[in-house]
Amino acid sequence: MTYRLVVFDFDGTLADTEAGIRCAMDLVARDYALPEVDWPAVKRGIGLPLQLTLEAALGLGAEKAAEAIPLYRRYYDEVSFASTRLFPGVKETLELLQSRDVLLAIASSKGKAALLAMMRHLGILGYFSFVAGEQDVAQKKPAPDMVNLVLGTLGVAPGECMVVGDTVYDIEMGQRAAADTCAVTWGNNTADELRLLGPTFVVDSFTEIVSLLKP
Repeated sequence: MTYRLVVFDFDGTLADTEAGIRCAMDLVARDYALPEVDWPAVKRGIGLPLQLTLEAALGLGAEKAAEAIPLYRRYYDEVSFASTRLFPGVKETLELLQSRDVLLAIASSKGKAALLAMMRHLGILGYFSFVAGEQDVAQKKPAPDMVNLVLGTLGVAPGECMVVGDTVYDIEMGQRAAADTCAVTWGNNTADELRLLGPTFVVDSFTEIVSLLKP
């Protein structure tokens, strides 16, 4: 298939952000005098709006979880730059795709400012024609709004787009936008969980993505 556009998730797809997320969540739990963090709930919630993850992982009510969002983001900004790494092959693959005139975009549930800062820090911001963060749409993943926003902004039809992500929310988002989807197996959902949704492709390494696009 010839794709004009590839839309990537960020956390767990392009970059390993788990250590920063864990540390920031621990610090929020400490400040709220909570005994423990539900780590499986954190992992399941990556890709969803932050408030939902805070509610599930810390057992906070909706109001307190909303109050905790700025605190979590401050802690995450403090710890994430030292602990976040690109997955193997990411930068080289992005460079190759860009050289083939494939448009690249991001659809992430991260806050926009933190997302742009991290992409700049990792040296990959320049590869992307459009970056969508959580503030850019009313309906978050797994709604198709982020992908639809990218498609509309860049003038690409859904059939010319592939959405790449590591969670079931990414795959559902792409499917609901009528785009093809590619599930990656090194992130926050297992290959079996991802295959249940019937993505167009499943890959075990980032460099495999190149083979899915005709030159």
